[in-house]
Amino acid sequence: MRGTASSTLRYRLNNWSAGVVAAVVLLTPVALGGNRPAIWALSALCLFAWSVVYFARLGLAEAHLRATVSIYAVLAWLFWILAGYMVLQILPVANLLPSSWLYLPGGVDPGTRISLTPGDTLLGLLRRLSYGLMFYLCLQIAANSSRSTAFLKVLFWIVVAHAAFGLLLFFEFEDAILFIQKWAYRGSATGGFVNRNSYATFLAIGAAIGASLLGNTLFSPRETGRQSRLVETLEGKNGVIVTVAGCLIIGVTLALTTSRMGFAAAVCGVAVVLLLSAWQGQRHLSIRALSFGTVAVAALLAALLFLYGGSLVERLESVESSANVRSDLYWQIWSMIGDRPLLGFGGNSFEYAYPLYHQAPVNFDVVWDKTHSTYLALWTDHGLLFGSIPLVMIGWCLFQLIGILQRRQVEDPATVAAFGAVVVAAVHSTVDFSLEIQGVTYLFVAVLAAGLGPLARRSRPAEKA
Repeated sequence: MRGTASSTLRYRLNNWSAGVVAAVVLLTPVALGGNRPAIWALSALCLFAWSVVYFARLGLAEAHLRATVSIYAVLAWLFWILAGYMVLQILPVANLLPSSWLYLPGGVDPGTRISLTPGDTLLGLLRRLSYGLMFYLCLQIAANSSRSTAFLKVLFWIVVAHAAFGLLLFFEFEDAILFIQKWAYRGSATGGFVNRNSYATFLAIGAAIGASLLGNTLFSPRETGRQSRLVETLEGKNGVIVTVAGCLIIGVTLALTTSRMGFAAAVCGVAVVLLLSAWQGQRHLSIRALSFGTVAVAALLAALLFLYGGSLVERLESVESSANVRSDLYWQIWSMIGDRPLLGFGGNSFEYAYPLYHQAPVNFDVVWDKTHSTYLALWTDHGLLFGSIPLVMIGWCLFQLIGILQRRQVEDPATVAAFGAVVVAAVHSTVDFSLEIQGVTYLFVAVLAAGLGPLARRSRPAEKA
Protein backbone atom coordinates (compact mmCIF):
# COMPACT_ATOMS: atom_id res chain seq x y z
CA MET A 1 0.00 0.00 0.00
CA ARG A 2 2.87 2.36 0.84
CA GLY A 3 4.38 1.80 -2.61
CA THR A 4 1.05 2.54 -4.28
CA ALA A 5 0.57 5.72 -2.26
CA SER A 6 4.06 7.01 -3.08
CA SER A 7 3.55 6.18 -6.75
CA THR A 8 0.25 8.08 -6.78
CA LEU A 9 1.89 11.08 -5.07
CA ARG A 10 4.70 11.08 -7.61
CA TYR A 11 2.19 10.92 -10.45
CA ARG A 12 0.32 13.95 -9.11
CA LEU A 13 3.51 15.92 -8.48
CA ASN A 14 4.70 15.26 -12.03
CA ASN A 15 1.36 16.52 -13.33
CA TRP A 16 1.84 19.68 -11.29
CA SER A 17 5.39 19.97 -12.63
CA ALA A 18 3.99 19.92 -16.15
CA GLY A 19 1.79 22.88 -15.24
CA VAL A 20 4.66 24.84 -13.66
CA VAL A 21 6.98 24.24 -16.63
CA ALA A 22 4.24 25.12 -19.12
CA ALA A 23 3.56 28.37 -17.26
CA VAL A 24 7.25 29.34 -17.35
CA VAL A 25 7.51 28.50 -21.07
CA LEU A 26 4.34 30.51 -21.76
CA LEU A 27 5.12 33.63 -19.72
CA THR A 28 8.87 34.09 -20.15
CA PRO A 29 8.79 35.07 -23.87
CA VAL A 30 6.16 37.74 -23.21
CA ALA A 31 8.70 39.78 -21.23
CA LEU A 32 10.88 40.80 -24.21
CA GLY A 33 11.76 37.19 -24.91
CA GLY A 34 12.95 36.75 -21.32
CA ASN A 35 16.17 38.57 -22.20
CA ARG A 36 16.38 40.69 -19.03
CA PRO A 37 18.13 39.98 -15.68
CA ALA A 38 14.92 40.43 -13.69
CA ILE A 39 13.20 37.76 -15.79
CA TRP A 40 16.18 35.42 -15.46
CA ALA A 41 15.96 35.71 -11.69
CA LEU A 42 12.16 35.47 -11.52
CA SER A 43 11.84 32.42 -13.77
CA ALA A 44 14.70 30.69 -11.93
CA LEU A 45 13.03 31.50 -8.61
CA CYS A 46 9.77 29.91 -9.77
CA LEU A 47 11.53 26.74 -10.90
CA PHE A 48 13.72 26.50 -7.79
CA ALA A 49 10.78 27.12 -5.45
CA TRP A 50 8.69 24.41 -7.10
CA SER A 51 11.63 21.99 -7.06
CA VAL A 52 11.98 22.46 -3.29
CA VAL A 53 8.31 21.51 -2.85
CA TYR A 54 8.60 18.69 -5.39
CA PHE A 55 11.68 16.98 -3.92
CA ALA A 56 10.58 17.59 -0.32
CA ARG A 57 7.22 15.89 -0.90
CA LEU A 58 8.89 12.95 -2.64
CA GLY A 59 11.48 12.66 0.14
CA LEU A 60 8.91 12.69 2.94
CA ALA A 61 6.91 10.00 1.15
CA GLU A 62 10.10 8.00 0.46
CA ALA A 63 9.17 7.91 -3.22
CA HIS A 64 12.01 7.58 -5.71
CA LEU A 65 12.28 9.60 -8.89
CA ARG A 66 11.00 8.08 -12.12
CA ALA A 67 13.89 9.39 -14.22
CA THR A 68 17.01 8.95 -12.10
CA VAL A 69 20.33 10.65 -12.65
CA SER A 70 21.96 7.28 -13.41
CA ILE A 71 19.99 7.04 -16.67
CA TYR A 72 21.36 10.39 -17.81
CA ALA A 73 24.73 10.22 -16.03
CA VAL A 74 26.71 11.48 -19.03
CA LEU A 75 24.54 14.59 -19.29
CA ALA A 76 24.72 15.20 -15.54
CA TRP A 77 28.50 15.01 -15.44
CA LEU A 78 28.94 17.30 -18.45
CA PHE A 79 26.43 19.80 -17.06
CA TRP A 80 28.16 20.09 -13.70
CA ILE A 81 31.64 20.25 -15.23
CA LEU A 82 30.63 23.31 -17.25
CA ALA A 83 28.82 24.85 -14.26
CA GLY A 84 31.91 24.28 -12.14
CA TYR A 85 34.10 25.97 -14.72
CA MET A 86 31.79 28.99 -14.76
CA VAL A 87 32.24 29.24 -10.99
CA LEU A 88 36.01 29.07 -11.53
CA GLN A 89 35.78 31.93 -14.02
CA ILE A 90 34.28 34.12 -11.29
CA LEU A 91 36.84 33.31 -8.58
CA PRO A 92 40.07 35.37 -8.17
CA VAL A 93 42.37 32.67 -9.56
CA ALA A 94 43.89 34.51 -12.53
CA ASN A 95 47.18 35.14 -10.69
CA LEU A 96 47.69 31.37 -10.45
CA LEU A 97 47.60 30.94 -14.25
CA PRO A 98 50.19 31.72 -16.94
CA SER A 99 49.78 35.30 -18.16
CA SER A 100 49.74 34.11 -21.79
CA TRP A 101 46.46 32.30 -21.09
CA LEU A 102 44.81 35.59 -20.10
CA TYR A 103 46.03 37.78 -22.94
CA LEU A 104 44.11 40.94 -23.83
CA PRO A 105 45.16 43.22 -26.72
CA GLY A 106 46.55 46.69 -26.21
CA GLY A 107 48.22 45.78 -22.92
CA VAL A 108 44.87 45.79 -21.08
CA ASP A 109 45.12 44.39 -17.55
CA PRO A 110 43.13 41.11 -17.40
CA GLY A 111 42.43 41.51 -13.68
CA THR A 112 42.35 38.78 -11.06
CA ARG A 113 39.58 36.68 -12.59
CA ILE A 114 39.26 34.69 -15.80
CA SER A 115 35.96 36.40 -16.60
CA LEU A 116 36.09 40.01 -17.72
CA THR A 117 32.61 40.49 -16.25
CA PRO A 118 32.12 38.21 -13.20
CA GLY A 119 28.63 39.59 -12.53
CA ASP A 120 27.42 38.69 -16.01
CA THR A 121 29.04 35.28 -15.73
CA LEU A 122 27.16 34.72 -12.47
CA LEU A 123 23.88 35.62 -14.21
CA GLY A 124 24.80 33.23 -17.03
CA LEU A 125 25.38 30.50 -14.45
CA LEU A 126 21.96 31.22 -12.94
CA ARG A 127 20.32 30.81 -16.34
CA ARG A 128 22.22 27.60 -17.03
CA LEU A 129 21.16 26.15 -13.67
CA SER A 130 17.53 27.00 -14.43
CA TYR A 131 17.83 25.22 -17.80
CA GLY A 132 19.25 22.15 -16.09
CA LEU A 133 16.48 22.12 -13.50
CA MET A 134 13.78 22.51 -16.15
CA PHE A 135 15.34 19.70 -18.17
CA TYR A 136 15.33 17.39 -15.14
CA LEU A 137 11.72 18.22 -14.27
CA CYS A 138 10.69 17.59 -17.87
CA LEU A 139 12.38 14.19 -17.79
CA GLN A 140 10.11 13.28 -14.86
CA ILE A 141 7.09 14.63 -16.76
CA ALA A 142 7.92 12.64 -19.89
CA ALA A 143 8.40 9.39 -18.00
CA ASN A 144 4.68 8.77 -18.53
CA SER A 145 3.88 8.30 -22.23
CA SER A 146 0.33 9.70 -22.16
CA ARG A 147 1.42 12.72 -20.13
CA SER A 148 4.39 13.23 -22.47
CA THR A 149 2.08 13.49 -25.49
CA ALA A 150 -0.31 15.79 -23.63
CA PHE A 151 2.61 17.96 -22.50
CA LEU A 152 3.87 18.16 -26.09
CA LYS A 153 0.46 19.36 -27.24
CA VAL A 154 0.45 22.02 -24.52
CA LEU A 155 3.84 23.25 -25.74
CA PHE A 156 2.52 23.36 -29.31
CA TRP A 157 -0.49 25.47 -28.35
CA ILE A 158 1.74 27.77 -26.30
CA VAL A 159 3.68 28.51 -29.49
CA VAL A 160 0.41 28.97 -31.41
CA ALA A 161 -0.73 31.44 -28.74
CA HIS A 162 2.49 33.41 -29.12
CA ALA A 163 2.09 33.35 -32.90
CA ALA A 164 -1.46 34.70 -32.60
CA PHE A 165 -0.20 37.31 -30.13
CA GLY A 166 2.40 38.37 -32.69
CA LEU A 167 -0.25 38.71 -35.38
CA LEU A 168 -2.42 40.78 -33.04
CA LEU A 169 0.42 43.18 -32.27
CA PHE A 170 1.46 43.38 -35.92
CA PHE A 171 -1.95 44.00 -37.52
CA GLU A 172 -4.21 45.45 -34.82
CA PHE A 173 -1.68 47.52 -32.86
CA GLU A 174 0.36 48.85 -35.80
CA ASP A 175 3.40 46.62 -35.33
CA ALA A 176 3.82 47.16 -31.60
CA ILE A 177 5.71 45.30 -28.90
CA LEU A 178 3.92 44.78 -25.57
CA PHE A 179 1.25 47.18 -26.92
CA ILE A 180 3.72 50.08 -27.17
CA GLN A 181 5.68 51.47 -30.12
CA LYS A 182 8.64 49.40 -31.24
CA TRP A 183 12.19 50.71 -31.06
CA ALA A 184 13.62 48.03 -33.39
CA TYR A 185 12.64 45.73 -36.26
CA ARG A 186 9.76 47.82 -37.55
CA GLY A 187 7.92 45.95 -40.31
CA SER A 188 8.73 42.53 -38.88
CA ALA A 189 6.51 40.52 -36.53
CA THR A 190 8.30 40.01 -33.22
CA GLY A 191 5.54 39.13 -30.75
CA GLY A 192 6.83 39.57 -27.22
CA PHE A 193 10.44 39.31 -28.42
CA VAL A 194 12.65 42.24 -29.35
CA ASN A 195 14.55 40.35 -32.06
CA ARG A 196 12.74 38.87 -35.08
CA ASN A 197 15.23 36.01 -35.41
CA SER A 198 14.70 34.82 -31.84
CA TYR A 199 10.94 34.95 -32.36
CA ALA A 200 11.37 33.02 -35.62
CA THR A 201 13.35 30.26 -33.88
CA PHE A 202 10.66 30.00 -31.20
CA LEU A 203 8.01 29.64 -33.92
CA ALA A 204 10.14 27.20 -35.92
CA ILE A 205 10.43 24.87 -32.92
CA GLY A 206 6.64 25.09 -32.58
CA ALA A 207 6.30 24.21 -36.28
CA ALA A 208 8.44 21.12 -35.70
CA ILE A 209 6.21 20.12 -32.77
CA GLY A 210 3.08 20.61 -34.88
CA ALA A 211 4.58 18.53 -37.70
CA SER A 212 5.32 15.71 -35.26
CA LEU A 213 1.73 15.73 -33.98
CA LEU A 214 0.43 15.68 -37.57
CA GLY A 215 2.86 12.95 -38.56
CA ASN A 216 1.90 10.82 -35.59
CA THR A 217 -1.77 11.06 -36.56
CA LEU A 218 -1.31 10.56 -40.30
CA PHE A 219 1.27 7.78 -40.25
CA SER A 220 0.27 5.74 -37.19
CA PRO A 221 -1.41 2.47 -38.24
CA ARG A 222 -5.06 1.97 -37.24
CA GLU A 223 -7.28 -1.08 -37.37
CA THR A 224 -10.48 0.74 -38.35
CA GLY A 225 -12.25 0.76 -41.70
CA ARG A 226 -11.18 3.15 -44.43
CA GLN A 227 -14.10 5.58 -44.05
CA SER A 228 -14.11 5.59 -40.25
CA ARG A 229 -10.37 6.02 -40.25
CA LEU A 230 -10.65 9.08 -42.48
CA VAL A 231 -13.23 10.65 -40.15
CA GLU A 232 -11.07 9.85 -37.12
CA THR A 233 -7.98 11.30 -38.77
CA LEU A 234 -9.74 14.54 -39.65
CA GLU A 235 -12.12 15.10 -36.75
CA GLY A 236 -11.31 12.58 -34.02
CA LYS A 237 -9.61 13.11 -30.69
CA ASN A 238 -6.27 13.47 -32.44
CA GLY A 239 -7.71 14.91 -35.66
CA VAL A 240 -5.52 16.96 -37.90
CA ILE A 241 -7.88 19.86 -38.70
CA VAL A 242 -7.26 21.84 -35.51
CA THR A 243 -3.55 21.02 -35.55
CA VAL A 244 -3.26 22.16 -39.17
CA ALA A 245 -4.99 25.42 -38.23
CA GLY A 246 -2.43 25.96 -35.47
CA CYS A 247 0.43 25.20 -37.87
CA LEU A 248 -0.94 27.71 -40.37
CA ILE A 249 -1.03 30.43 -37.70
CA ILE A 250 2.60 29.65 -36.90
CA GLY A 251 3.51 29.60 -40.60
CA VAL A 252 1.89 32.96 -41.36
CA THR A 253 3.56 34.61 -38.38
CA LEU A 254 6.89 33.03 -39.27
CA ALA A 255 6.72 34.54 -42.76
CA LEU A 256 5.89 37.94 -41.26
CA THR A 257 9.00 37.85 -39.04
CA THR A 258 11.03 38.32 -42.27
CA SER A 259 13.72 36.14 -40.69
CA ARG A 260 15.49 34.44 -43.57
CA MET A 261 17.36 31.85 -41.54
CA GLY A 262 14.43 31.35 -39.18
CA PHE A 263 12.20 30.40 -42.10
CA ALA A 264 14.90 28.13 -43.55
CA ALA A 265 15.44 26.44 -40.18
CA ALA A 266 11.69 25.83 -39.86
CA VAL A 267 11.58 24.20 -43.31
CA CYS A 268 14.52 21.95 -42.41
CA GLY A 269 13.01 20.97 -39.06
CA VAL A 270 9.54 20.24 -40.45
CA ALA A 271 10.94 18.22 -43.37
CA VAL A 272 13.03 16.06 -41.04
CA VAL A 273 10.09 15.56 -38.67
CA LEU A 274 7.68 14.46 -41.41
CA LEU A 275 10.19 12.02 -42.88
CA LEU A 276 10.98 10.55 -39.46
CA SER A 277 7.27 10.31 -38.64
CA ALA A 278 6.63 8.32 -41.81
CA TRP A 279 9.55 6.02 -41.08
CA GLN A 280 8.62 5.68 -37.41
CA GLY A 281 5.05 4.77 -38.36
CA GLN A 282 6.42 1.85 -40.40
CA ARG A 283 4.88 3.18 -43.59
CA HIS A 284 6.39 2.40 -46.97
CA LEU A 285 6.47 5.64 -48.92
CA SER A 286 6.15 5.15 -52.65
CA ILE A 287 7.79 7.56 -55.07
CA ARG A 288 4.32 8.77 -55.99
CA ALA A 289 3.32 9.49 -52.39
CA LEU A 290 6.66 11.14 -51.65
CA SER A 291 6.39 13.30 -54.77
CA PHE A 292 2.82 14.31 -53.94
CA GLY A 293 3.77 15.22 -50.38
CA THR A 294 6.77 17.25 -51.55
CA VAL A 295 4.67 19.15 -54.09
CA ALA A 296 1.95 19.82 -51.49
CA VAL A 297 4.43 21.17 -48.93
CA ALA A 298 6.18 23.27 -51.60
CA ALA A 299 2.82 24.70 -52.72
CA LEU A 300 1.93 25.57 -49.13
CA LEU A 301 5.28 27.32 -48.63
CA ALA A 302 4.85 29.21 -51.92
CA ALA A 303 1.36 30.33 -50.86
CA LEU A 304 2.66 31.55 -47.48
CA LEU A 305 5.47 33.50 -49.13
CA PHE A 306 3.15 34.95 -51.78
CA LEU A 307 0.48 36.07 -49.30
CA TYR A 308 2.57 37.10 -46.30
CA GLY A 309 6.25 36.82 -47.20
CA GLY A 310 6.78 39.77 -49.53
CA SER A 311 9.21 41.47 -47.17
CA LEU A 312 10.94 38.16 -46.47
CA VAL A 313 11.49 37.57 -50.19
CA GLU A 314 12.86 41.11 -50.55
CA ARG A 315 15.33 40.46 -47.76
CA LEU A 316 16.62 37.40 -49.62
CA GLU A 317 18.16 39.81 -52.13
CA SER A 318 20.50 41.14 -49.44
CA VAL A 319 21.79 37.73 -48.34
CA GLU A 320 25.16 38.22 -50.02
CA SER A 321 25.88 41.60 -48.40
CA SER A 322 24.75 40.31 -44.99
CA ALA A 323 26.97 37.27 -45.41
CA ASN A 324 29.97 39.50 -46.13
CA VAL A 325 29.35 41.55 -42.98
CA ARG A 326 28.97 38.42 -40.86
CA SER A 327 32.08 36.89 -42.41
CA ASP A 328 34.19 39.88 -41.36
CA LEU A 329 32.71 39.73 -37.87
CA TYR A 330 33.36 35.99 -37.56
CA TRP A 331 37.01 36.38 -38.57
CA GLN A 332 37.53 38.89 -35.78
CA ILE A 333 35.77 36.62 -33.29
CA TRP A 334 38.05 33.75 -34.31
CA SER A 335 41.02 35.99 -33.51
CA MET A 336 39.52 36.44 -30.03
CA ILE A 337 39.18 32.70 -29.59
CA GLY A 338 42.77 32.28 -30.76
CA ASP A 339 44.00 34.60 -28.00
CA ARG A 340 42.23 32.65 -25.23
CA PRO A 341 41.56 29.16 -26.65
CA LEU A 342 41.67 27.40 -23.27
CA LEU A 343 39.89 29.79 -20.89
CA GLY A 344 37.64 32.09 -22.90
CA PHE A 345 36.71 35.58 -21.76
CA GLY A 346 34.04 34.52 -19.26
CA GLY A 347 30.38 33.68 -19.57
CA ASN A 348 28.39 36.52 -21.14
CA SER A 349 31.52 38.70 -21.51
CA PHE A 350 31.56 39.07 -25.29
CA GLU A 351 29.88 42.48 -25.23
CA TYR A 352 32.79 43.86 -23.19
CA ALA A 353 35.62 41.87 -24.77
CA TYR A 354 34.81 42.48 -28.43
CA PRO A 355 35.45 46.28 -28.42
CA LEU A 356 39.12 45.40 -27.82
CA TYR A 357 39.14 43.59 -31.19
CA HIS A 358 36.61 45.63 -33.16
CA GLN A 359 38.12 47.19 -36.25
CA ALA A 360 37.31 47.81 -39.92
CA PRO A 361 35.76 46.47 -42.07
CA VAL A 362 33.16 45.56 -39.40
CA ASN A 363 30.65 48.42 -39.09
CA PHE A 364 31.18 50.86 -36.20
CA ASP A 365 27.62 52.22 -36.41
CA VAL A 366 26.24 49.04 -34.81
CA VAL A 367 26.71 47.79 -31.24
CA TRP A 368 27.98 44.22 -31.59
CA ASP A 369 26.91 42.77 -28.23
CA LYS A 370 26.38 39.23 -29.60
CA THR A 371 28.55 36.92 -31.71
CA HIS A 372 25.59 36.13 -34.00
CA SER A 373 26.57 32.47 -33.77
CA THR A 374 25.87 30.43 -30.66
CA TYR A 375 28.79 28.14 -31.42
CA LEU A 376 31.23 31.06 -31.47
CA ALA A 377 29.59 32.48 -28.34
CA LEU A 378 30.29 29.27 -26.42
CA TRP A 379 33.94 29.25 -27.48
CA THR A 380 34.57 32.95 -26.77
CA ASP A 381 32.89 32.66 -23.36
CA HIS A 382 34.36 29.35 -22.16
CA GLY A 383 37.20 28.38 -24.49
CA LEU A 384 37.28 25.57 -27.01
CA LEU A 385 37.31 22.74 -24.45
CA PHE A 386 34.63 23.81 -21.98
CA GLY A 387 32.69 25.72 -24.63
CA SER A 388 32.23 22.50 -26.60
CA ILE A 389 30.54 20.73 -23.67
CA PRO A 390 26.99 21.89 -24.61
CA LEU A 391 27.59 20.61 -28.15
CA VAL A 392 28.69 17.23 -26.78
CA MET A 393 25.56 17.16 -24.61
CA ILE A 394 23.34 17.79 -27.64
CA GLY A 395 25.27 15.12 -29.53
CA TRP A 396 24.59 12.63 -26.73
CA CYS A 397 20.90 13.52 -26.81
CA LEU A 398 20.78 13.02 -30.59
CA PHE A 399 22.44 9.62 -30.22
CA GLN A 400 19.80 8.59 -27.66
CA LEU A 401 16.96 9.95 -29.82
CA ILE A 402 18.19 7.91 -32.78
CA GLY A 403 18.25 4.81 -30.56
CA ILE A 404 14.68 5.46 -29.43
CA LEU A 405 13.53 5.93 -33.03
CA GLN A 406 15.17 2.67 -34.06
CA ARG A 407 13.12 0.90 -31.41
CA ARG A 408 10.02 2.32 -33.16
CA GLN A 409 8.30 4.12 -30.28
CA VAL A 410 5.29 4.73 -32.54
CA GLU A 411 2.89 6.24 -30.01
CA ASP A 412 5.15 9.02 -28.75
CA PRO A 413 5.61 11.97 -31.12
CA ALA A 414 7.81 13.76 -28.58
CA THR A 415 10.93 11.93 -29.76
CA VAL A 416 10.43 13.06 -33.34
CA ALA A 417 9.60 16.60 -32.18
CA ALA A 418 12.82 16.70 -30.16
CA PHE A 419 14.80 15.65 -33.22
CA GLY A 420 13.16 18.41 -35.24
CA ALA A 421 13.83 20.98 -32.51
CA VAL A 422 17.53 20.06 -32.54
CA VAL A 423 17.64 20.50 -36.32
CA VAL A 424 15.98 23.92 -36.04
CA ALA A 425 18.34 25.03 -33.27
CA ALA A 426 21.47 23.66 -34.96
CA VAL A 427 20.70 25.36 -38.27
CA HIS A 428 19.77 28.77 -36.88
CA SER A 429 22.55 28.81 -34.27
CA THR A 430 25.17 28.88 -37.01
CA VAL A 431 24.34 32.50 -37.86
CA ASP A 432 22.41 33.85 -34.88
CA PHE A 433 21.98 33.82 -31.11
CA SER A 434 18.39 32.61 -30.60
CA LEU A 435 19.47 29.89 -28.16
CA GLU A 436 21.03 32.62 -26.02
CA ILE A 437 17.55 34.09 -25.44
CA GLN A 438 15.87 32.52 -22.42
CA GLY A 439 12.35 32.34 -23.86
CA VAL A 440 13.61 30.24 -26.78
CA THR A 441 15.90 28.07 -24.69
CA TYR A 442 13.17 27.11 -22.22
CA LEU A 443 11.01 25.82 -25.07
CA PHE A 444 13.95 23.97 -26.64
CA VAL A 445 14.93 22.35 -23.33
CA ALA A 446 11.35 21.25 -22.61
CA VAL A 447 10.92 19.63 -26.04
CA LEU A 448 14.32 17.93 -25.93
CA ALA A 449 13.69 16.46 -22.48
CA ALA A 450 10.24 15.26 -23.51
CA GLY A 451 11.82 13.38 -26.41
CA LEU A 452 14.16 11.52 -24.03
CA GLY A 453 11.31 10.32 -21.82
CA PRO A 454 11.30 6.76 -23.25
CA LEU A 455 14.70 6.15 -21.60
CA ALA A 456 13.06 6.42 -18.17
CA ARG A 457 10.09 4.29 -19.26
CA ARG A 458 12.42 1.58 -20.48
CA SER A 459 14.25 1.49 -17.13
CA ARG A 460 11.04 1.02 -15.07
CA PRO A 461 8.33 0.04 -17.55
CA ALA A 462 5.80 -1.19 -15.01
CA GLU A 463 5.68 1.81 -12.73
CA LYS A 464 3.20 4.62 -12.65
CA ALA A 465 4.94 7.93 -13.23
